[in-house]
Amino acid sequence: MRIKEKQKNGVTILTLKGDMIHDKVNLHPYIKNLIEEGKKQIVVDMGHIKWFSSTGLGALMASYTSLKNAEGEMKIARPSRKIYSLIYQMELREVFDTYDSVDEAIEAFDK
Repeated sequence: MRIKEKQKNGVTILTLKGDMIHDKVNLHPYIKNLIEEGKKQIVVDMGHIKWFSSTGLGALMASYTSLKNAEGEMKIARPSRKIYSLIYQMELREVFDTYDSVDEAIEAFDK
């Protein structure tokens, strides 16, 4: 999995590409580094994720928890139907704020 980082309106956008499976998931360490840099408003753009496993879900949960403990927030943008279905089935809709676009997710930080 590859991570591309950019900033917009004080929000860090992480665009993920590839697979979130097994040892390919490096999201949580990446987010922990962002927290150390003081970047605590994160949008995770999942529009280019091809495969997603329980390892990917675990990385999202760990990242969410680290951000919450650091008084930060994480929003998920553009999850595929399969990813959204998994979030729904695992009853994690209350945990993960999901949005159809990156811009919607960024705007949600102002609310």
